[in-house]
Amino acid sequence: MDKKEFSDLEDQIMNTVKSALNAIDFATLKRDFTNKADDTMSKVKSKIKEYNEKVESKYTEIDKSAKNKISLYIDKRPTGTVSGILYIVIGSMVSVPLGVLLIIYMLWTSLISGFLVSSTIGLGILVAFFVGSIGLIFRGVNLRKRVRRFKRYVRYLDNKGYCLIEDLANTVRMKNKFVIKDLKRMIELGMFKEAHIDEEKTYLMINDDVYKDYLNLKAQEANRDKQREEQEVREEKFNSEGEELRAVIQKGKNYTEEIEVVKNKINNREFILKLDKLRNIVIQILNYIEKNPKKIQEVNKFINHYLPITIKLVNSYKELNEQQVQGENIKTAKNEIEKSIDVINIAFEKLLDDLFEDVALDISTDISVLKTLFTQEGLTDKSDFKK
Repeated sequence: MDKKEFSDLEDQIMNTVKSALNAIDFATLKRDFTNKADDTMSKVKSKIKEYNEKVESKYTEIDKSAKNKISLYIDKRPTGTVSGILYIVIGSMVSVPLGVLLIIYMLWTSLISGFLVSSTIGLGILVAFFVGSIGLIFRGVNLRKRVRRFKRYVRYLDNKGYCLIEDLANTVRMKNKFVIKDLKRMIELGMFKEAHIDEEKTYLMINDDVYKDYLNLKAQEANRDKQREEQEVREEKFNSEGEELRAVIQKGKNYTEEIEVVKNKINNREFILKLDKLRNIVIQILNYIEKNPKKIQEVNKFINHYLPITIKLVNSYKELNEQQVQGENIKTAKNEIEKSIDVINIAFEKLLDDLFEDVALDISTDISVLKTLFTQEGLTDKSDFKK
């Protein structure tokens, strides 16, 4: 086949392609597609209307203003309502003729013994445009699906300020992960004007006010958790201090009981009085510590060192006193113990007095304040306090 015959064949094929394209009635195709789209939209609107009528009949006692409240926070004409249809229409109008042209072109090239470079380029261009037109259709379908999901989300919300994302996922029969991504995209596009998703990706909140309430609630919960932890720490510390206090008190009571036992086994009247005094001072110190646990550190040496040594001396006196033969050494030892108990009583009295130092200071401060107030108010003369 020479070049002239090949050129004539190419012209014939191109004329055939043009005739095929001209044979397609674009007007009819557009009209049919538009009618189909209108029918679909009418059905959707009809279903929405039926649903709204059911909702209104079921919730007749709800205030109308509350029903319309959600409309303030949603896009009445969400992204994809019109563009989705346009993508489908344009994609269909382009893909159908391109598909026919692609088939004819492939048949034509198959008649040639080998693909020419120009034929390959032409085929690539046709395929690229055809794939692009199919992409437009898929894009339009996805947009329309998103609009339908948006409307189902809105219907489910039904004027609620928030809802579980899991419930929305069940409504559209999708996984939570997909719905979260879907909602985020809708929020970005302004389909939900003020919507927020919580940090745990559990709730969808329809507006800023609900989200602020949520944040306040989270802050309160965090504050309660913090207070609870602090309370637990305080209770743990209190229990620890309480155990220490109980141990100290019990230890001190055991010592007082030992003193009482020794006192009942000796007949030295003078020493018995000294032991009575010692026992009373110890009891007063223990009573004060029991009422003022914070002072427990100030009596550690008293409980752990001074008292044990004192009790040892008292028991030694009892043992010496029980000896039938009261030799010079025994008498000297007993005399030394009696003198030591006098010193111990004086020291313990000083310790008890020191424990009341803060109380005395507070009383002195209160009296000074009262004097100043009385003087300022003219209720008394300065000389009255000097007497």
